[in-house]
Amino acid sequence: MLVASPNSCPLCGASSAAPLSRIHLSDVWQAYAEQWATSFSDDVIAKYGNGPVALRHCSRCELEWFDPALEGDSAFYSQLFTGGITYEKWRWEFDKAAQHIAGGARVVEVGSGEGAFLRSVLSRCSSVEALEKNPHAADLLRAAGIKVSEDDVRADALVRPGRADVVCAFQVLEHVADVRGFLSALAAIVVPGGEILLSVPNRERFREGLEPNDCPPHHLSRWSTRQFTAVAEVLALDLVRVEYQPPCLSHARASRGRSVRTTLRPVTGEGMAQLAGRALARVRMPERRYARLIAEGRFPSRGEYGHTMFAVLRRRG
Repeated sequence: MLVASPNSCPLCGASSAAPLSRIHLSDVWQAYAEQWATSFSDDVIAKYGNGPVALRHCSRCELEWFDPALEGDSAFYSQLFTGGITYEKWRWEFDKAAQHIAGGARVVEVGSGEGAFLRSVLSRCSSVEALEKNPHAADLLRAAGIKVSEDDVRADALVRPGRADVVCAFQVLEHVADVRGFLSALAAIVVPGGEILLSVPNRERFREGLEPNDCPPHHLSRWSTRQFTAVAEVLALDLVRVEYQPPCLSHARASRGRSVRTTLRPVTGEGMAQLAGRALARVRMPERRYARLIAEGRFPSRGEYGHTMFAVLRRRG
């Protein structure tokens, strides 16, 4: 079993953290089996256990993180990707990030997976490089002609600082126990004036029930907009922009039907409440209105978010 992590916030270092809730890893393993048809060996389960893990909230920067920080190892991820979970071929934030890649830029991506983003910008960059610990993914990157390092980014930044105009880390921060050390390494890799492109799951997104991938050993922290401001403050960076993925149509509708289901359930029972909620939601959120709200950027102002947040930070000159 892994030992408990320090109590201080992994982003800002504050020691005052309130426990929000607890999850039991036994529920996480069960959710993987039920939702993803993914099972783990007795050795992996024994390493992380079945017991409770606390979700804490930092009173200073408002980051939420799990304590102890049970970071997934190579055995965990090897088994995770043999089930129903695969690398995504494309992500919403890739289009946003591509807008920040100027012609001739030197780009480093940390946690590249199979390299979908780097492949998309390869032709207009003077150099691209991946830092990827998964040996299978690293081999695929090399086969595509992309330079790969399997070193940890913190060690890499010490020996090769200031070599990139842009450094990217998409859906990586939430997997890292040493959040501040990881971000410091990203900042060290770019030149003064260079940009750091980050994406993380938005903890304020629509959700129902336990999401096993948003728990240890897969995810170790949960993020909202406030943490990007904290990242800029802690590392003396400039926060350039934050963008929000809109909710998918089914989630936009489900959020509108939720209050109806809650009201009707004691009167009509679960089945009728579900039917009435879905019917009303389709009336209140037809496809044309959904498309218009996305085009107008209205969902964030209503407190409705999709899965991902994307942020651009700049290293000061």
